[in-house]
Amino acid sequence: MEAVDLGQLLSAQQDRRIRVIENLLRGKKTVSTLYWGQRYRLLPLLNLDKHLQRGGLDDAIQELQHRGWATVDGDQATVRLTAAGEQQLAQRAYYRPVTTDQWVNLDLVAARQRLLLAVQVTSQFAHSTARYYPLATDQETRRAVRQWFHRRKSPTLAPQLGAALTHSLQQLPGQTAGVVTDQFTGFGQPGLTSEQVAAAHQWTVWEVHLMQIDGVVQIAQDARQTDHPLHDLLGPLWQVPISRSAQATLTAVEAGGDLTRVAAIRKIKLSTVREHLLEAAIMLPLRDFPYERVLPPQVRQDFAAVLAGSVDDWQYTNLPEDLQTRYDFFYFRLFAIWQIKEATA
Repeated sequence: MEAVDLGQLLSAQQDRRIRVIENLLRGKKTVSTLYWGQRYRLLPLLNLDKHLQRGGLDDAIQELQHRGWATVDGDQATVRLTAAGEQQLAQRAYYRPVTTDQWVNLDLVAARQRLLLAVQVTSQFAHSTARYYPLATDQETRRAVRQWFHRRKSPTLAPQLGAALTHSLQQLPGQTAGVVTDQFTGFGQPGLTSEQVAAAHQWTVWEVHLMQIDGVVQIAQDARQTDHPLHDLLGPLWQVPISRSAQATLTAVEAGGDLTRVAAIRKIKLSTVREHLLEAAIMLPLRDFPYERVLPPQVRQDFAAVLAGSVDDWQYTNLPEDLQTRYDFFYFRLFAIWQIKEATA
């Protein structure tokens, strides 16, 4: 990721923790990372660069500082854009993804691999080519595409898939559609690498990556229709964006158990129950979390009476002593999450 890419994830109005952004990209789903990812409106970054090493953003941070575009608070490990940085970044026509609200709901890596291999296999089949080098993918992708192809194999598969892909790509910006098709490998067409596409258009490699994700997600969304040729290949990759254990905890709470009882039933610690609930509250839509049960009106009223201003500035240790005695940090954090969800609903 280049300095200009990282700059798009920063703000001149809000300090942002460097490690939170790094951990989001790497897919480190601690409650703290998810909470601050929500505060920064960067949750769609989750899992986008699983191979990023710890400290992998440091060079980009240093470059932003060198240009005078950002300042870093070493004690707090936070970074903020300068006015000059905000102005310079605003002048660049940087790509803005259009499908980000769905990114956390899809296994993006698996969807992209399956799509690329399915297009290659279909193209070679349509030209009666039996000998070719398939794209290098993991074993699970090969298995899934092989099963899909044998179920769907027919003379009409290629035109059906071509029409479906065209329909999806027409819903995206033209440059995005071009990037997606450029990466397809098929009969007589070796797909271009992200580096090749970026160099040809003077984009960054990260921008190309964002365009690719947009294309994959749009195609996967359309493939949720049962008559879509990729329905049974991409459909299973849609997922609830919380862990199975967190789902089980949430189900138990919704069934009426108080948190201590749920911990006993599930044979996990009370602290784990609370972590599961915070994860669910952050990752799920407002309507899908039982706030009425876990955060009843009286709790909300008590916090609302003493908390004001930006949520970023709230500190549990600044609460009146009686509230700290009555409610532990879990309820304070959940109230903040609820306020954020309410404000953006």
